[in-house]
Amino acid sequence: MGEIARHYQISLEHLRKVVHKMATLGYLKSSRGRGGGLLLGRDPARIRIGEVVMALENDLSIIDCQALDCLLQPGCSLKTALDRAGRAFIAALNEVTLADLLNDRGMRQQFKNIEIAIRKSR
Repeated sequence: MGEIARHYQISLEHLRKVVHKMATLGYLKSSRGRGGGLLLGRDPARIRIGEVVMALENDLSIIDCQALDCLLQPGCSLKTALDRAGRAFIAALNEVTLADLLNDRGMRQQFKNIEIAIRKSR
């Protein structure tokens, strides 16, 4: 995991938390030790991107109207429109599976580039 964190320039601790949650949810299988690593826990055709986003994010609200001292509350209809937009966003992401991404030529090349970079860093 350290190689992935370095390549993407993200915190190793953050990556560990994400991987743990994805393993808990069944998206990944992880094993420790010398031959350990990460594997997909499901068929990529059954992993919808919107589902993963919803599982990993606590709140997709564009604006937290309750936390703001907004003078337009309670009669504002913007919150309803933003909630509808958020649902449309997730619906659009759910039209895409991990298999769709993996079958895309450009994405496959990016994955190869990452693999090469990780190998070189060893």
